Amino acid sequence: MKYFKFQLALLFLVSSHLALSQYMGVITDRTTQQPISEVHVVVLGSSIGTSSDSSGRFYLDVKRIDSVRVRVSAVGYSTIERMLRKDVENRIELTTSVILLNNDVTITAQRSERLSFDVALSTTTISSLQLKEYEARTTPEALMNQTGVWVQKTNHGGGSPIVRGLVGNQVLLLVDGIRLNNATYRYGPNQYLSTIDPQLIDRMEVNRGSGSVLYGSDALGGVVQIISKSPTFSSGGVNIRGELSTKWMSAGMEKSIRPELEVQCRNITFLGGLSLRSYGDVLAGGNLGFLRPTGYDERSADAKLLMRTKRGDVFTTAFQQTTQQHVPRFDQVVQGGFRLYEFEPQARQLTYAKWEHATQSPWIQSLRITASLHRSVEGTISQKNNSVDLKTQNDEVNTIGLIAEIQSQLRSHWRMQSGAEYYRDDVSSTAVVLNTTTNLETKQRGSYANGSTSMNWAIYNNHQYEWKRFQFLAGARWNTVVVQVVDNVFGDQQINPQAFIGNAGVMYSISPRLRMMGNMNTGFRAPNVDDMSKFGTLEANVFEIPASGLSPERSTNVELGFKYKSPKISWTFTAYQTKLTDLIDRVPATYLGSPTFDGRTVYQKKNVGEALVQGFEADVEMQVLPSLTLNGNVTYTHGQNQTKNEPMRRIPPLFCKLGIRYSHPSGFWMRAEWTIADSQSRLAAGDKSDVRIAVRLINQQMPGWDIFSMYAGYTYKFVGVQVSAQNIFDKAYRVYASGIDGYGRCFTASVRVRF
Repeated sequence: MKYFKFQLALLFLVSSHLALSQYMGVITDRTTQQPISEVHVVVLGSSIGTSSDSSGRFYLDVKRIDSVRVRVSAVGYSTIERMLRKDVENRIELTTSVILLNNDVTITAQRSERLSFDVALSTTTISSLQLKEYEARTTPEALMNQTGVWVQKTNHGGGSPIVRGLVGNQVLLLVDGIRLNNATYRYGPNQYLSTIDPQLIDRMEVNRGSGSVLYGSDALGGVVQIISKSPTFSSGGVNIRGELSTKWMSAGMEKSIRPELEVQCRNITFLGGLSLRSYGDVLAGGNLGFLRPTGYDERSADAKLLMRTKRGDVFTTAFQQTTQQHVPRFDQVVQGGFRLYEFEPQARQLTYAKWEHATQSPWIQSLRITASLHRSVEGTISQKNNSVDLKTQNDEVNTIGLIAEIQSQLRSHWRMQSGAEYYRDDVSSTAVVLNTTTNLETKQRGSYANGSTSMNWAIYNNHQYEWKRFQFLAGARWNTVVVQVVDNVFGDQQINPQAFIGNAGVMYSISPRLRMMGNMNTGFRAPNVDDMSKFGTLEANVFEIPASGLSPERSTNVELGFKYKSPKISWTFTAYQTKLTDLIDRVPATYLGSPTFDGRTVYQKKNVGEALVQGFEADVEMQVLPSLTLNGNVTYTHGQNQTKNEPMRRIPPLFCKLGIRYSHPSGFWMRAEWTIADSQSRLAAGDKSDVRIAVRLINQQMPGWDIFSMYAGYTYKFVGVQVSAQNIFDKAYRVYASGIDGYGRCFTASVRVRF
C-alpha cells in the first residue's frame, strides 16, 4: 500500500497554468499535398517537441524568441531540419522515402534526437513501422534478426539480446532513458526485457559497443533502449481517438487483445492502453511437436500524460505495468530434473515524472529532470522429480531514480551533453519450502541476502564538435557505486567501486553521401547484489555460493566504420574489437567443506577473466522500384576467453537476413524474409555442459538453420488487417544458446480498428 501511494503521488506531481503555443504550422506530402499526421517536430539539441495531428497541424511552445530550428521526421519520409518563425503558419513539405536505413532518428546515441547518419556511432533502430508490420509476440522477439543483435530465449517467456558477444548484465537496458538493469540482474540469459509490453513501444534503439559514458555501468556490449509511445497535442479543441487491436496465432499459440485511448487537447494530452494475452504451448518445427510446458498468461497496462505551459515547459507522467503468470522453465522441466519450475509471478512496474525546460542560453539550451520508481518482482515455484518439497521464492527490487540532463549548443558547430544520475536499489528476497506430505513450511534464505542495497551516483560530460568535414566526439564519466550486503549466514560485506571512463571518436565526410568513422571508448560493470550474494541452484549442474572482494569488469572498444546514404541505397559497415578485463566468472569452490552440494558442483564468482571479442556488422537497403525495396544484414562475432584459452560462452554464429518489401499507395504492403544462421563449432566447456545447448549438438557443434517467412497487410480507412506465415517450410531449429526450440510453421492474423 505504501508503494502504491508513492506511485500515485509521483504520477500526479505536475501542475501549471496552460496557454497557447507560440510556433505553429502544417505539414504536407510534397507530391500529393495531403496533410501528414504523427510527424515529430523536435527542437534541435533538446527533446522539447510535439507531433502533427490528423490535419497535419502542429503547435510548439518554447522560449519567446523570433525563431527556432527544429528537426522534422516521420516514418516513410526524409528527415529535414527547418527554421520556424514566430506568429506565422510555417508550411513544411516532406518528401517520401522508402529507405529507412540511415534516415532514422536516434535518441540513445547522444541523449537527444539526431539523425543516425550524422552520428559517429554504430546504431540499430527498429522503427514504429517495422514494429507494426512484424507484430512480434514479445519485446525480445522484436529484436530478432536485427543488425548486430542476437536474441537468446531460455524459456518462452524470456529473451536476452546478445550484443557484440555480451549478454545479461553486460548489456544495459533502458526504458524511456531509465535503467531497467538493477542490483539482481544476472550474467547470462534472463527474461527481464519480456516484461515490457511490445504494443506500448514507439521504437527501439541499440547502441552497439558504446554507451558507458552517457549511461553508466553494464553497457560493456552496448545499450538497448525502449522508447514508449507518446500522445499528441491537438491543434485546438478536444479530440478523442481510440484503437482496438486483436491477434490470433495458429495452434493456439497466442490470443491477445488491446484497447487504447488517446485524449488530445491543445496543451494537455493523454494516452493509455490495456493488453491481455494468452500464450499456448509452442508448436516447434519438423517432428518436434508441441513443447510442454511453455504457455502462460500476461496482462499489461500503461498510461502517459503530457502537459505544456506558457513558458514552453513540458511535463510528462507515465505508468507501465506488466504481470506474467505461471511462466514455465521448459528446459528445467524437460532436462533439469524438475517436475515443476515456473516464474510466478514475473512482474514489472515503472512510474516516472519528467520536466523539460528550454532556454535561450547556449549553455542550457534544454534542461530535463526525471524522477522514477521502478519495481521488479521475480517469483519462482519449483519441485524436483521424486521430491515432496515445493519451494517458493520471491525476489523483489525497488529502484528510486533521479536524473538531471542538460543539452548545450555552445556554438552552431559545438554541442554538449551534461548530467548527473542517482539510483538506489532495495532488495527483498525470501524463500519457503513446503513439505507436500506433512504440509509443514520451512523458511529458508532467499536467492539473495534479504535487505541488501545498491546505490549509484554519476556525473558525465560529452561533446560533439564539427570542423569542416570532420566531426569530433569526446566525453567522460565519473561513477561510484556502493553495494551493501546484509547476510546473517555468510557475513555482511560492502564494496565501493569507482570508475572514470571516457570516449573519443571522429567522423569524416568523404563526400556528402559517404562518411567514415572511428571510435574508442571504455566501459565498466560494477559488481551487483547478484554477483556478491547469489545462493542456490542455477543450472542443472551448478550450485553457487556468495562471493566477496569483487571489483568492476572493464572494457575497451575500438571500431572503424562507414556509412553511405543516397535516395536509392543506404548501407553501413563496422569492424570492431573489444578487450575485456577483470571479468567476473564462476570458479570451483567448497560449501560445508565439500566441492559438491545436492549433487551439483559448487561455484563462487571471482575476477579471473580476460577476453577479446572482435567482428563486423553490415546492413544495406536498396530501392529497386518506386514501391519495391531490398534489404539485408550480416553479423559476425568471434570471442576468445584468453584466460581459459577457449572460445567465450554464448558467442553467436555468423547470421544474416535477406528481405524484400513491396508497398502500394492503396494501403497494401507485403514483405518476405529469409533468415540464416551458420553452425557454431566454437564452443566453450560451459557451452558443452549446458543442457540447453548439449541436447541439440550434432558432431560437437550447434547446427545451422534457415527459415523463410512472409508478412502482409492492408489498411482501408479506419481498419487494418495483417497476416503472416512464419517458418513456411516447417524446419526444426533452435537458436544457439536457447533453451527452447523455434516456432514451426505457423500463421497469424490481426485486426486493428481505429475510431
